Amino acid sequence: MTDENKGKRRKTTDNIDFLDDLNSFTSQVNEQKLPYALFDLQSFVNEAIARGEKTIVIPKGRHYVEPQKTQGYGWQHLLLKDLNDVIIDGTKAEMICAETTRAITLDNCKNVTLVGLTVDYDPLPHTQGRIAGMSSDKSTLHIELMDGYPDADFVWKNVVEIYSSQTDELATSTYYGVSFAKTGQRSLTITKPGNYKAQNSDEQVGDIVVINTRQTQSFVSHAILADKCTNLVLKDMTLYASHGFGFFETDCTASQYINCKVDRRPPEQDFMTREYRRLRSLSLDAFHSKHAKVGPSYIQCTARYNGDDGFAINGHYHIISYAPGTRQIRVIGKLGEEPDLVVGDEVELVSYSGERVPNAKITAIEAGSDLWQSERNFLNQANFAGRVKNTRSATSVYYVTLNRAITLPIGSLIASANRIGNGFLVQGCTAGPNRSRGILVKASNGSIINNVLVDNWGMAIKASPEFKWLEAGSGNNITITGNTITKCHDVAIAVHAENGDGAISPVGAHNDVKISGNSIVDSSMPAIAVTSTKNLDLTNNIISGRDNDLVEPWRRNQFGRSQKPNRKIFLKNVA
Repeated sequence: MTDENKGKRRKTTDNIDFLDDLNSFTSQVNEQKLPYALFDLQSFVNEAIARGEKTIVIPKGRHYVEPQKTQGYGWQHLLLKDLNDVIIDGTKAEMICAETTRAITLDNCKNVTLVGLTVDYDPLPHTQGRIAGMSSDKSTLHIELMDGYPDADFVWKNVVEIYSSQTDELATSTYYGVSFAKTGQRSLTITKPGNYKAQNSDEQVGDIVVINTRQTQSFVSHAILADKCTNLVLKDMTLYASHGFGFFETDCTASQYINCKVDRRPPEQDFMTREYRRLRSLSLDAFHSKHAKVGPSYIQCTARYNGDDGFAINGHYHIISYAPGTRQIRVIGKLGEEPDLVVGDEVELVSYSGERVPNAKITAIEAGSDLWQSERNFLNQANFAGRVKNTRSATSVYYVTLNRAITLPIGSLIASANRIGNGFLVQGCTAGPNRSRGILVKASNGSIINNVLVDNWGMAIKASPEFKWLEAGSGNNITITGNTITKCHDVAIAVHAENGDGAISPVGAHNDVKISGNSIVDSSMPAIAVTSTKNLDLTNNIISGRDNDLVEPWRRNQFGRSQKPNRKIFLKNVA
């Protein structure tokens, strides 16, 4: 690449995938600002819907789309609201989002299919730079930003990922809580918090950092959000960047994601020439489902080079603060908000000790009184993580009446068993390389089958509720079969549960779990860990090779590693 071409956008015709009919379908070109056509995608779709069209074909080509503000939704580049029985076909169309805010929102849609569309951002929601120097203890890194990536003015949040300049793969663990100091338009200094030690920092001078950026005042999180949709189908879609989750759904029913892809964009397909190829796709989870009434199906999807989990399915736990043997109990909502509990819901109940008690049903719910001092004391000392710490700001409780009396200690948990993604499927997908887990499920009546998981820095497959994140729930009737896992940095397959104090939960947190016919290669030990499970079928799994050097230092005392570092299978509280 010649110096004069670095940082320049390619002409649209440089990419043969988007040649067809491009000039015929572009609506406006601003030669001073835009390298390709400005397209009012929102109006195009709205007008087709107004004409009564049930199949809407987005023009082929690469389209620069600006966001629009809608009351109650904020800014996004395309809003699809209250649609029924509509197909939107974006095959051979590419949507370049003009600002680092949401690409697509789907709200309250039924039987809607979105197919074939490629989504990317210009400007990107991250920048890249090379480590030009560092302090002797590696606590301070001096960064020179690369041509073709956003300036230091736009650096955002406090997270840094670092990739090897030799392999283009992650070089070390992700650093959180860092601070930035701009030293020039194209340079900055990164300072790590004191908990990161030099001996556990594997980056070198010349390695490449990726940092989140934000270039808009009209910010709405995540790239593609579906909310309260039923029978949604997203097929053959590709997402190359996002400032949060990639494909995110909340309160949906029976969504299908078929052959959808999250990946870093190959340089030969990029719309801009850059000094160095993109090393990350998006900043958080590639696919994430919350509160699904019927869980999603992820079929032949890809999640690579994203900054957190590949596939995640879960719901909310809320805190039981008073259950003295009566039907009416006091509940504090996660994040201090109104709990997603509805009259008629079946609820999962978990004691602070980690013991599952029989489910119950809600017969009434109402706003309650201010928090008691004992409740405030509990919240202030609870081991919450991330945003869940906001639960400490709760000002009042909710009175939830069940169909039977229960006795549970403060800090026990309640979740709607109807809104945690039960009935999920993850089949034939690829997850990794990525910073965290490959597949993370907290639901029941589901299958994880025939997936390929590569170089996950967390567990490759994890089924576990989490107290500190207040993420539900426990798993019943789960099948994990036919998966191939390579170079996992933590337990390759983990079905486990911990109580409020972080100790292993008793038998029965999970029930009827099958782990069979999986292949685990060159990964850290133990390769399989199961705890707190009743009726486990653990058969015909092949574990070959091991690489315990992959384990992060803070995990070396987990799952019996410190006692038996080469143990292949760890079992505790299993019947």
